[in-house]
Amino acid sequence: MFKIAVVCILILTTSFFSFSQKEENLDIQPLSNYLIKTNFRLPFTRSNEFLKNVSNGVVDLQGSFNYSFIKNVYVGLGYRYAYFKLSERELNSAVQNQLKGKIEQKGVYGELSYFYDVYENFSIEANFQVGMENTIGNSVICIANGSRTSKKGIFYAPNLNFYLKTEEVFSFFFSVGYNFSNTNFTPETVCVESFTNFIQEDYQGNYRHLNVGFGIGISLIKPRP
Repeated sequence: MFKIAVVCILILTTSFFSFSQKEENLDIQPLSNYLIKTNFRLPFTRSNEFLKNVSNGVVDLQGSFNYSFIKNVYVGLGYRYAYFKLSERELNSAVQNQLKGKIEQKGVYGELSYFYDVYENFSIEANFQVGMENTIGNSVICIANGSRTSKKGIFYAPNLNFYLKTEEVFSFFFSVGYNFSNTNFTPETVCVESFTNFIQEDYQGNYRHLNVGFGIGISLIKPRP
């Protein structure tokens, strides 16, 4: 996980200095009052012992529309989707007994952001999100029973985004954040009573995960000529 983060930071740093050397010749468009953001991140589970050992984060996707009412300060509304699957290998599942357990989180959120302009083409965004989510559990047993499990809750997430702005309406950013939820995983989430080699204490702890990835910002105002 940390190796991935280091590689991403090195790529960002190299790109930044490449852009900085050309800065005097660029006509960079500042982030406009209306901004669309979308990102693709990998989630790393940090909640309870069971999920840390057994679950694999597949994706955490977000998209939001933001408006700046004060210089460098934005409020926004967005949608989030996260997907995790349970490892058959860690569960020691035989081929004929594979659970195919998965967890999906879907929700809407509001966010507040502040952009600090380091250079004309480089900005840092401090971002805080809070919203409602629906956590859906599924497995072959759930399918056999004819229903998935569902649990509604609240989540919040602080994030840091590092932006490289271009001459066009696009900006690209490296994103790191931490997601907290007030709901938790139990074996019943994927329609089973218990898991071998795990005790009740291993399921204690709400959903939490570190997110690392990249995103794109789209300004709704074209660059100045």
